[in-house]
Amino acid sequence: MTTFYEIRPARPSDADAISAMMHASYGELLKPDYNPRILSKALPRISTARPELLASGTYYVAERLGTGEILGSGGWTDISPTRGLGAAGEGHMRHLAVHPDVLQQGIGRALAEVSLASARALGVTCLRCMSTLTAEPFYQAMGFGRLQNIELTLEPGLFFPAVEMRKNIA
Repeated sequence: MTTFYEIRPARPSDADAISAMMHASYGELLKPDYNPRILSKALPRISTARPELLASGTYYVAERLGTGEILGSGGWTDISPTRGLGAAGEGHMRHLAVHPDVLQQGIGRALAEVSLASARALGVTCLRCMSTLTAEPFYQAMGFGRLQNIELTLEPGLFFPAVEMRKNIA
């Protein structure tokens, strides 16, 4: 099978394209698993590209060859999205998403594998993630184990159901 995309580190200039891709992805794929009221309030927060991720060097995009269209994005950091710096050797998967038009074509897996290899190369021995309910089967297929159900506080009074997961990568 010929690959129709390449993976490269994200750049700050990718912010708008990544946000548009995440909005399309989360807006469509999360519908079956989330209350419409929660999703409508959460979508603007969870589908906005984070500048600190784009500049981290450990966040990646899958870009369509020939057009530069962003088909997916994802990566990791050693900073927890909720608790600041993690324990030594611990990293956190961050904002892995694939456009709904190109699901099931290996893009999510490729982004996850690049992230895992990058984390391993920098001495990370385990990765945690806060998966959406929808993405839990994907992360399980990638070898992550469920730790617990959690609720992320996106703003006072807005709680977003998620699943905390973990994978040893040493």
